[in-house]
Amino acid sequence: MIVRTDILGSLERGAKVNFLKGMKAYAPKRAPFVKETSSDGAFETYVDMGAVPWPTQNAGTQGDMGTDGRTGHPQLGGLNEGGPITILGGNERGQTIYNLDWDIAIGIHHNAINDARIGGLEEWARNCGWRFQQHMDYLCFDALNDGDGTDYGTCYDGSDFFDDDHADPGAEYTTDQDNEYGLALSLDNFETVYNAAGLFLDDRGQPCGFEHNLLIHALELRRTAAQIVDNEWAYDVANREINPFADGVVGLQAPGNYVDSTFWAVVATNQPQKPLVLQIRQQPKLVYWDDHSQGSGIRYYKWVARYAVGYGDWRLACMGNT
Repeated sequence: MIVRTDILGSLERGAKVNFLKGMKAYAPKRAPFVKETSSDGAFETYVDMGAVPWPTQNAGTQGDMGTDGRTGHPQLGGLNEGGPITILGGNERGQTIYNLDWDIAIGIHHNAINDARIGGLEEWARNCGWRFQQHMDYLCFDALNDGDGTDYGTCYDGSDFFDDDHADPGAEYTTDQDNEYGLALSLDNFETVYNAAGLFLDDRGQPCGFEHNLLIHALELRRTAAQIVDNEWAYDVANREINPFADGVVGLQAPGNYVDSTFWAVVATNQPQKPLVLQIRQQPKLVYWDDHSQGSGIRYYKWVARYAVGYGDWRLACMGNT
């Protein structure tokens, strides 16, 4: 007779192996706009210095200086001894992200195990593996979609991630900047938001130089988004007009129901930083235990993980519409 202890070892191995297969089989969609970090405690505090100061001219004279008396050639710039240097301070950007616990649990009666009626557990384990990865993706897209609110907390400056009054605390430049718009996706509106994002200034009041080359959009906007990122000709005019965004801007469609049907945003991906952070304290792992207080007994399998999503530099993303 097959008894539970005879097959538990292979059952547990099968659950673990297939869970890992499921994790590897899923292709995450979040990578272009999310930076994954590890965590070694209940929370992590992220502290970063603001922008490095822009070089300041201290000596010499710039511009047209007439004619060089030695050669008779036009003279560009000249010499002077300079003046006192300007001492600049720095400002911090900081936030704390607490890890959240997530789990998937199932129970199997001991009799089902004893009778070898557990063929579906390995498939279940495989599905749980990709389901965790899918959930991480969902949280990242949902955090971007909800960036004009505080469901996932605020940005490091205390404002919503998408807001019209961003100003870094204690910075040299504190004029409000806006990365939140309410425009339906179209070629003209994309140009408006794209240009606005490209003009962001850092906390010194100097150009960021970011290129917002990724259009993230809802499933329902796929047709319009494809016209913007793939069609080399402007689709909304009668004359033959080049679409400059088809060369350099790529699209990323959020899976259905991950974002609002009208949501779209532009994101800069050519920086080491990302607009969102996925903080992982514990990758999904399997734990199991037996409960002998009910009938023949129940063996529980639980996959547990700890992770959380937070916001990075708001300048790396600009919401076109919620």
